[in-house]
Amino acid sequence: MYENQGREKPNHKWIQRIMYEIGLNSSVYRKRTRKYDSSKGPRGRVAKNLLSRRNMAGRPYQKLVTDVTELKATNGDKAYLEIIKDHLSNRIVSWDVSPHPNLEFAIEPLSQLIKNLPETGYLVTLHSDQGWQYQHRSWRKLLKSGHIKQSMSRRSTCLDNAACETVFDKLKTEIGPAKRYANYPALKTVIEEWINYYNTERIQIKLGGQSPFEFERRMTT
Repeated sequence: MYENQGREKPNHKWIQRIMYEIGLNSSVYRKRTRKYDSSKGPRGRVAKNLLSRRNMAGRPYQKLVTDVTELKATNGDKAYLEIIKDHLSNRIVSWDVSPHPNLEFAIEPLSQLIKNLPETGYLVTLHSDQGWQYQHRSWRKLLKSGHIKQSMSRRSTCLDNAACETVFDKLKTEIGPAKRYANYPALKTVIEEWINYYNTERIQIKLGGQSPFEFERRMTT
C-alpha cells in the first residue's frame, strides 16, 4: 500500500516518543474552540437519530455528517464554515464559507452534494445536530429531492457530531488563530486552501497513512 506512495506508514507511537524526548507537546487539541450555536432560531421538525454513534461505513456516501463552525478575523468579521463529511474516507465532500449563517448558506453544501452525488444503489444518510437550519422545511425538502435520509442527534449530545468537530479543531489549529487574518476574505481564502489540503494531501493514520482522496480512490478502483 505504502510503496506506491513512496513513503512508509507513520508510526504514531514512535513520533510521540520523539516528541516526549525533545520536550515537544501539543495541547492545542485539548483547548475549547469557539462553536457556533445554531440552536437559537425558528423551530421545525426534528428527525430521528438513525446513526446513534454507529458511524462505521463500508461504502462512499453511505453515512455523512454535517455541522457549522465560526471563526472571527482581526477586524471583527466572522466567517462561517459548513461542511458535509463522509464517514468512510473522512473526505469533506462539500462545504461553503459565508459571512452570514443564513438559510442560503446552510443549504449550499447540500445542494452541492446532491448535484455531485453518484448513483449509489443504497441508502444515503446525512446526520446533523438539531440546528434550526436542519429542521427547516427547505432543508428537509432538498434532502427528499436527493433521496437522502435525514438523521439528527438528541439535544446536548455532541458525540454524534464529533467527526465534524475533529475537522474544525484541526483547521483552527493548523491555520493558526483566526484573529491573525485581517478580514473575512482572508479567512475565506485560507479556509478553502486548507480544505483542499485536508482532502488531497493531509495523511491520516486511520486511513492507513493516506489522504481522504487517496483512500476513497483506492476503495473505488
